[in-house]
Amino acid sequence: MTETARRLRRLGAPHARARAFAMVLGGFGAALAAAALGLALAPAVPGIALAWALILVSAAAATRAVLHTRREAAAPALGRLVESAAGGRAGSIVGVVTPTAGKGSGSSAALLLAADTRAAAVVLSAAPQVDSAMRRTTRLRVASGAGAALAGAILLAASAPNAGQAAAFWHPMRAWRDARTPIRVTVDRTTIPRGGNVFVTVIAPAATQATLWSRGAGEPWRAMKVGLDRDGKAVRGFMDINADLYLRASTGGRRSGDIKVSVALPAFLADLGLTARFPSYLGRADEPLLAGSDVIPLPAGTSVVTNGAASVPLASATWTLESRREPLRVDGTRIEGRFTPTASGTWRLEARSADNTLLEGEAPELHLLIVPDSAPVVTLPVPGRDTTLPISLRQQLVADVRDDHGITRLSVVSWRVSRTGRVGEQVRESLDVASVGDRAIVQGQLDAENRGLLPGDTLRLFVEAWDNAPTPHRGRSAEIALRLPSMEELRAEARAAAHAVASAADSVSAAQRELSDRTRDLAQERSRNPDGQTAGRPDGRSGAQQSGSMSFQSTQRAEEIARDQAAMSQRVQELAQAVEEIARAAKAAGVDDTAFQRRLQEVQELLQRALTPELEQRLRELQEALARLDPEATRQALQRLADAQQQLRRELERSQELFKRAALEGELASLARDAEDLQRRQAEWNKEDAPHADSAADARGGECRRSARFPRRAARGPGSGRLARATPRSAAPAA
Repeated sequence: MTETARRLRRLGAPHARARAFAMVLGGFGAALAAAALGLALAPAVPGIALAWALILVSAAAATRAVLHTRREAAAPALGRLVESAAGGRAGSIVGVVTPTAGKGSGSSAALLLAADTRAAAVVLSAAPQVDSAMRRTTRLRVASGAGAALAGAILLAASAPNAGQAAAFWHPMRAWRDARTPIRVTVDRTTIPRGGNVFVTVIAPAATQATLWSRGAGEPWRAMKVGLDRDGKAVRGFMDINADLYLRASTGGRRSGDIKVSVALPAFLADLGLTARFPSYLGRADEPLLAGSDVIPLPAGTSVVTNGAASVPLASATWTLESRREPLRVDGTRIEGRFTPTASGTWRLEARSADNTLLEGEAPELHLLIVPDSAPVVTLPVPGRDTTLPISLRQQLVADVRDDHGITRLSVVSWRVSRTGRVGEQVRESLDVASVGDRAIVQGQLDAENRGLLPGDTLRLFVEAWDNAPTPHRGRSAEIALRLPSMEELRAEARAAAHAVASAADSVSAAQRELSDRTRDLAQERSRNPDGQTAGRPDGRSGAQQSGSMSFQSTQRAEEIARDQAAMSQRVQELAQAVEEIARAAKAAGVDDTAFQRRLQEVQELLQRALTPELEQRLRELQEALARLDPEATRQALQRLADAQQQLRRELERSQELFKRAALEGELASLARDAEDLQRRQAEWNKEDAPHADSAADARGGECRRSARFPRRAARGPGSGRLARATPRSAAPAA
């Protein structure tokens, strides 16, 4: 390389680099502008392709411009500039720096060196002028390139290179594949209720806009322009749909398939039947129920039978109460089943269609009040409270039992409690409550004669009842204590009962005497004429009797005599029973004197013999004659009845005297036993308590003083003792 070439290279190298950089900036600016255009046209595939083509063209143009600037800064081009600036001969500088300089035939190296020296001197002298001229052009080109690059950068920044649709530009192959992807249309649900809403999603990759087509059955298509987001997606809603809807979408040359949105029939309960099926033990027929806000009381154990139908196929049907769920059977549109509510509250019927949506309208409700079956209520009006056992050891019981539905069993539970506190086993005795329903007043008798009771013991009892529920409920009365009196108390009660029976015997005897007189007087009466004479025929019958009739007053008196005699016979029977009770009570009280017991037995036999079959026959004859209104038969029946009454009267008077003697003997024997007990207690007191002057001894002494009154009472005889206020009619049940 010649010296001239080296100097020209040093002169043009900075300008060559600056101008090449300017070309690169210009090409880069053009590429950025093309990219901005592509971003603006994205995601359209043609726009993206055009932008990338422009980018490639910009790169090629920049490359070509760089090569051109290198040629402009080469030695030949600069030599011509130096020749022009120095005013030298053309070729004087270029000829030295050409590649063929000094290589041709006939050339001389010395001459080449001399020419190179002269040319180098010219280049050195003209370099400032040439450099100044080239600098202006270089600066202009650099400014133009920088301006182009800046403009391209501004355009690119304005095109949102990070936006969603920019991805299609930066990934052209993916955009090309997306452009070939079919467009998709989806809906949030394909079946909606009438008047419902549906939301449509259109997905068209590599597209900015699509057309959503819709129509109803038998209608033309209607177009709707839809803008797509950077993902090529858009959502549109269709409101208040009342008919089937068909949808599809298209963009460019792509089109989706058709989608049908069906409007379902109204889902509601077309029919609902509710029946209350009561437990069998209640004996109640099934009753219909009405859903609503009214509170419905139901006995516990009642089942609710459900039958219904819906307008659409069902998936499930359930009665619900808070967390409780009672499912029903579902078969297509039918609902069937039964459930037994166990809790009060508002039960709701939740029915769901096949698409798992609730039916339209308010759910049916049942406001139920479950009434539990209560236990029977048992009271004991008789004896009603704690008392003492009768001397007969037979306690009459009256139980009042109530239940809300029915009673199946009733039992008397009793047990013995000794004076020392020892408790015996319970004994259950059933009472008849068959067919009593839900309320019963039951009479019974507790026989304590064979319970091994000793004086001072207590017989405790209560009455328990069970209802007719599947799981019977038990109710019981209050507990009642029946205390067995001591021997002294038993003997005192026996004496009092004997006095009462003696008084009753006197009353019965006097009443029978008065009744016999009335019967005899009525039988001997004759009808008299107005002047007071007996008007009779030779056969002795009066005029009234001849007429075959009887006066109303006489008939009434005869009927009254018949009633009184029947009542008198009943009193005699009660008197005999009272004598038997006295004998039993005396024996229980320890008065087991054989003579006394034998005399009481004789009194009882006399009373039983007094009620002869003849007396009963005469009473029936009188009643039959009165029924026939036969005066003659009535008179004869009265006469025969008067004769039978005389015999009854004599037997009663005889038994009265015999009983008085027996009562006196019994009272004396009873007082003798009291005296023996008093003597025994006195001896025990003398042995145990006499040495200790304490309150116990004073109490025992007071008891002895009270017992000392018995001999004085015995001295007064049987007629002076206290009399029971009850007659044998009332005394017998008390026993």
